[in-house]
Amino acid sequence: MTEIRLSQRDCVHSLFLQHSPELRGFILSLLPIHGRADDVLQETFLTVSRKADDFVPSTNFVAWACSIAKYKVLEDCKRYANCVQTLAPEVIQAICVVRPDTNPTIEEARLDALKGCVSKLSPQMMRAIELRYSRAHKPSEIAELLGWTTDSVYVVLSRARNALQKCIQVQMETSGKYI
Repeated sequence: MTEIRLSQRDCVHSLFLQHSPELRGFILSLLPIHGRADDVLQETFLTVSRKADDFVPSTNFVAWACSIAKYKVLEDCKRYANCVQTLAPEVIQAICVVRPDTNPTIEEARLDALKGCVSKLSPQMMRAIELRYSRAHKPSEIAELLGWTTDSVYVVLSRARNALQKCIQVQMETSGKYI
């Protein structure tokens, strides 16, 4: 049987695809304008591809890619300096400094806990969470889709996030992992 060995670039591309929702979420947390965030995600992919040989396979890919994304967000902010919807570059730097490097094993455990906890939500909460975080709809769009008020969407999302946070914390403590 012939062994197929992926190149470093192919491995990095695979990791990027696997973690692109998380990277997009990170970018959106710094640049909450969906179109521009998607452009920054694409620019991040191009830079990650170009620097694929710099990535050390045994290290945290997401942290590495997020550091690249941070600089792409800063470039975007410079490009659109007059836009009041973006954070100041100093704020972006401060946010990124306090973002800890995470342990991949703990992050995997948290992700597993999250999957289990989402399944325990009420159907309305689960639907609102899916529309907001999987499909990236704004609260006003969710309200329209579900026939709710925008305030109701905010309340349901807040309660769902709190329930998920508590559930994940219990799961992590039960499994002996620490958040």
